[in-house]
Amino acid sequence: MSLSLLFKVQGIVLIINGLGSLFLGSIWIALGTGWEATPDLITFGQFTGVVLFVVGIWSWRFPDIAAENLKAIGMLFALGSLLFTAIILFHIITGAIAGATPYVNVVLTALFTLAFYIYSRS
Repeated sequence: MSLSLLFKVQGIVLIINGLGSLFLGSIWIALGTGWEATPDLITFGQFTGVVLFVVGIWSWRFPDIAAENLKAIGMLFALGSLLFTAIILFHIITGAIAGATPYVNVVLTALFTLAFYIYSRS
């Protein structure tokens, strides 16, 4: 797998998550966290969905526009994925979130962290 393909794969995952959070908020919250989908949480989920969608577009486009700087951007994505992995793991350990979705997400983000780090090393 190349670094360019890794960016594209993560872009697809982020766009799917963003669209799900934006348009299927109550399902996304209930399945992803085990929380009751209140109007406030749905509103926050929609905002989060837009953020995930935009970052997904950036991830998809970076290989086409970054050229020789792609490895530097890859390291930034490795750091970002590490932070996402850490917060998801923290929420799992403290019992703040439940269900299968957080476990899938922590594994995916950890794999993205490792892959971005490996493929972005100079």
